[in-house]
Amino acid sequence: MKKLIFILLFLLTISCNKDVYITKNVYEKTYDTKEIAQIDLDYKLSYYNIDIPVNQWIVNDLSNDTISIQQKIVRKIINDKSSYQVILSRYTYPYMMYYQLVIRYSGNIKDLKN
Repeated sequence: MKKLIFILLFLLTISCNKDVYITKNVYEKTYDTKEIAQIDLDYKLSYYNIDIPVNQWIVNDLSNDTISIQQKIVRKIINDKSSYQVILSRYTYPYMMYYQLVIRYSGNIKDLKN
């Protein structure tokens, strides 16, 4: 009897929650030069209506003997359960440097901007 009640409660809980929540990268690109990365970043920030200057983003600096990584992160909250996270990374190796832009969405699939 307890199992039956548990199964009914479980099915009721599943059927009532029709919202689908996801986490996915909606954009990801790597660049060889800072200028091209900046142009693409500016376009994406205007597309997602993010008006916080890059110099005010959260900065993570990671380094060891051969590599240095600097990440700048900002989050755009859409509502209580949905948000975009923009991550601009600079990877510095002894003989090369490149940039990566990632835009990650977490939240209700209905709020995802196509």
